Amino acid sequence: MRELVRRFVDSEISRRDFTLGLAALGFSTSAVDAVAAALDPGVALPMPLPAAGTRMKGTGAEVFVETLRAAGIHNVFGTTATGMSPFFDAITLRPDVRLILAVAESQATSMAQGFELASLRPAALFVPGVAVPSTLNNLYNAWKDRSAIAVFSDGPGNEIPGRDGFEQMDDWLAPVAEFTRWRWQVNQTSQISEMTRRAIRVSQTPPGGPVHIRLPNEVLAARDVEQVIYPQERFAVPLAMQPKAELIEAAARALLEARQPLLCAGGEVTRAGANAEFLALAELLGAPFTQGLSVYGDVPFRHPLFAGFHGLGFPRASAGTDVFFNAGAAMPDPAFITAPVPRDAYVIQARVETGAIALSQPVDLPIAAGVRETLVALTDAIQGMASASRLQAIREPRLAAARTAAGEADARRLQAAKEHWDASPMSWERVSAELEAVLEPDAIVVPELDYRTPYQWLDFSPGRKRLIGQTTGFALGWGIGAALGVKTALPDREVACLLGDGAMLFGQVECLWTAARHDIPVLILVLNNRSYDNERNRIQAASPLWRNQATRDQWRDLSGYLGRPAVDFAGLARSFEIEAASCTRPDEMRRALRRAKRVLAEGRPFLVDALIMQLDRGMKRTEQTWYPKISIAAGRQRKV
Repeated sequence: MRELVRRFVDSEISRRDFTLGLAALGFSTSAVDAVAAALDPGVALPMPLPAAGTRMKGTGAEVFVETLRAAGIHNVFGTTATGMSPFFDAITLRPDVRLILAVAESQATSMAQGFELASLRPAALFVPGVAVPSTLNNLYNAWKDRSAIAVFSDGPGNEIPGRDGFEQMDDWLAPVAEFTRWRWQVNQTSQISEMTRRAIRVSQTPPGGPVHIRLPNEVLAARDVEQVIYPQERFAVPLAMQPKAELIEAAARALLEARQPLLCAGGEVTRAGANAEFLALAELLGAPFTQGLSVYGDVPFRHPLFAGFHGLGFPRASAGTDVFFNAGAAMPDPAFITAPVPRDAYVIQARVETGAIALSQPVDLPIAAGVRETLVALTDAIQGMASASRLQAIREPRLAAARTAAGEADARRLQAAKEHWDASPMSWERVSAELEAVLEPDAIVVPELDYRTPYQWLDFSPGRKRLIGQTTGFALGWGIGAALGVKTALPDREVACLLGDGAMLFGQVECLWTAARHDIPVLILVLNNRSYDNERNRIQAASPLWRNQATRDQWRDLSGYLGRPAVDFAGLARSFEIEAASCTRPDEMRRALRRAKRVLAEGRPFLVDALIMQLDRGMKRTEQTWYPKISIAAGRQRKV
């Protein structure tokens, strides 16, 4: 059938011959007419669906794809399998639906998530049923980040259950239960469109998250399935949730009277498009703010009021806080390796994920509402309670002190960077500075790194660069796929993926195939220190041998060094027909990045393998190359 479609689209056969060919394949007259009209370039695209929907008749897979189209989903991320054949036929006949193909299900999952994070629209993922377990690593990441991904899978029928048959187990939905909000197997063709719509709706209803629908092969391949296809907006749940006026009044009064307020932003701020509102509130009060645990950069890290990370970090402004306002983030907690809020602080927590409010810590003022609505109402209330002169008297001393402290911190940062500025292997600081000099002002950066050094050098100010990542799941093997999904969603924005060599080796090589296959022009920068740096440092810190002064010299790094074999990442990229460069010095790095810019502009991906220095637990330069010399070959009795 695909050859028939190709010949018709390429004008090698007439419309009459095409329709006769479809009829010979068993298509009904109405299906033949619909397919021919969809493919004929002289026929206008279909109008938006009426509110009452439209009735169609086709295979189960065609009903499924039409439901996706009705939801505005035109990119489906996935892999391949025999059982997906009816789905492939359905999208072959609908050129406006694209299959973004991966060769590994885990990477198709991260691509779908990257698309969702960038577009803030639900993403569709279709994988073979037997490969669903392969999605779990990155499905876990998507679940932690509350990403709206509708995961669909095929699968053979199970007419004889309980016999451990071909590609069968007793419960195919159970493996995804921990990482999905809802899951279902469609056994009746009459429910194909209904359950597909429901999957999309559940995935995107705040707080959002993955769902899973299993479509057995006989359901996808069923013929003459009749269903009404409704526009997805008929099933959407409104996101606007206004806060209660009395709560806003109490919060505004607490923030106005606070001696040392601290604001914290989380992923719900970005998902609500409320970044400007959050920053406006902080600047109105001159209040320092922190970044909560989030898959986004919700706040500008180089703003003078930025006080650090409340998630895998210890903000410098946390001690002494008397009013803590948390907008759309998990509460700071030792479980996130951060400083908790002072016990005597007055805590205000505003979230759309209402089940997470006061989950493990007491909250004085819970606000279950939309984050943007809350920030707007709170700013209005503060301005209504206090005169401009009072607000200025509150704000200006705080801002002046913050600017002074930020200036001093910048001076220390620049001074510290000089020590290894021209070093080879390169320093994190120099690589980050070179990136800032070359990337587009509004580039999107997708990191999968253990260090946040680039955040101190890249400009993530409003209207400038945007940070998506890293995932709050922290399961390795995510970054490149996510970056490809981001670029698919926002093709007119420059996208750079920053990851370590350890992460690159964690099942991400397959992504190079997809980048080359689909001409996805993403810059992939491998920050290669030939080591699991932070992992080695954490293992060392937890080692009983190391912690005991008497046995410290017996400690060995059994698993951190990756330099033997020394992987040629640039050569690996070239094997996928991706241009690449290796660099060990800053001047080489600069030339590589400029060359990358030209290749990206031509519409192709580019990989830079940048050799950087290792760092010890004190963030000082080190060089750890020891590893256990284990040779299986050396123990052979026969040289075979």
